[in-house]
Amino acid sequence: MSRIWPCQRVIMSRNAKRLPQPDRLEQTSGSQRISAYVRRGLMRYQEAADYLGIAKGTLANWVSLRVGPRSIKIGSMRLFRQEDLDRFIEEKLFETERFEKRRRRQRGRGALVLTCPHPDLFLFSVMALALAAFLFTVS
Repeated sequence: MSRIWPCQRVIMSRNAKRLPQPDRLEQTSGSQRISAYVRRGLMRYQEAADYLGIAKGTLANWVSLRVGPRSIKIGSMRLFRQEDLDRFIEEKLFETERFEKRRRRQRGRGALVLTCPHPDLFLFSVMALALAAFLFTVS
């Protein structure tokens, strides 16, 4: 049994009725605390990464670069709400749709691009056709 110091005896004797006995204390393990967070709709890195369909390391990188979904830090744990993950997915889908529309528009407005194995020969033939058309219209 551990030794009780005199200062501890005074505190214990004054508060003996208020202090619970050590065997009556409810011990909550870490897994019980984590399951309480899960019941509230909070997910840890692995669950959030599985929900998004990405690797845990990718999610950690996004969070460190502040480009990932919103998160809550409680102590040393970083937790993600399901609503924030859903909002993040919707934002990414919207960005993808906007990018696709922009790419389609740029493709329609672009200049005529011809690929030729011999660009010098192509330029010479275009110049010769232009000269022939000019001479034909002048005469």
